[in-house]
Amino acid sequence: MNNENIRRFYEEVKESLDDNYKIIIESKEDLDEDWVEYDSVKWTVEQPIEKKVNELLNKKSSTLEEKILKLYEYICLNYVYDDNVLFFFRKDLSDPNNIKYIAVDWYGRIVGNEWEDNRQNHNRRVCYEFARVYAKAIKELLDDNNNLDVFMLGDKENLHYVVGLTGPEYSVILDLDDFNSIKDLTRLKLGLTIKGIRILRDNSGKFKDAINKFNVGRKSELAEIEALSSESDKKNFITYLNEIILILNKYNVDTQGFYEYMKLIIEAKKIETEKVWKKINEDGEKRYTRCLTFDYNDQTYIADSICKTLSIINKDNLDKELFTFNPEENEYPYYGG
Repeated sequence: MNNENIRRFYEEVKESLDDNYKIIIESKEDLDEDWVEYDSVKWTVEQPIEKKVNELLNKKSSTLEEKILKLYEYICLNYVYDDNVLFFFRKDLSDPNNIKYIAVDWYGRIVGNEWEDNRQNHNRRVCYEFARVYAKAIKELLDDNNNLDVFMLGDKENLHYVVGLTGPEYSVILDLDDFNSIKDLTRLKLGLTIKGIRILRDNSGKFKDAINKFNVGRKSELAEIEALSSESDKKNFITYLNEIILILNKYNVDTQGFYEYMKLIIEAKKIETEKVWKKINEDGEKRYTRCLTFDYNDQTYIADSICKTLSIINKDNLDKELFTFNPEENEYPYYGG
């Protein structure tokens, strides 16, 4: 690992991003900085991703950057975001002027064999897991390329981890599960453009060119949703939302993608939404996913991410065994993965 590469990347992050960040490295190096952390979890590549890495290593006609994007695409197409992790976030109210959320370390960030074994039974992952496996897989793709360094980048509060890649030619941040927009985990399943990669520096334009090449023939939004949105002001709003849901169901969007799309579209109309968690009992496993409620024309509606429906409700009458508001106010036991 080239320490000067890492230091330069960190300076680029400070110049480009607002929050305080740290760099998380796989194993102990001779880089001793207060913004460097050495991961306590061994980085491994899951078997399906390992198979994809080996396939890409043998593809001599593709550039390294193209291979990195193909691997990004593979993860997006074959895994989904496990929003159950957010159910366990705690709310810190100690400073009323600066309310914070606190992630629980045991949900994917600091884990042992039991967790890792249980995760092999499904394809749901959280940002720590995505970043760790993607960074390790890129390391394998680099092969004997010593000019590039790959690692994880996280905020100091451990709320979100991504992959950092840097070298003499470029520095990029790869974030397939961006908190603040519709994730590339959803976008690429819909055949849309990549949006989760941030280029901090690209002297030769090499990485930008690879992204542009990847995005050829892709749209930034589904044509059906674009067409519907252009007519939205002429439609009854609830009718419009139900037509959006029909489109999302046509593409078999997962619970996370459904929630993100509905939240984006509803809030674009300056309508406030409230998050509510719905319990899923599946194969003996209890977990939660986000749905949202909102008020419109003196009615309260729920956009149910599990049923993929929109319906009128009375929040007071929701089944308290099934729905939870504000779980961050409670404490919950360890969830095994």
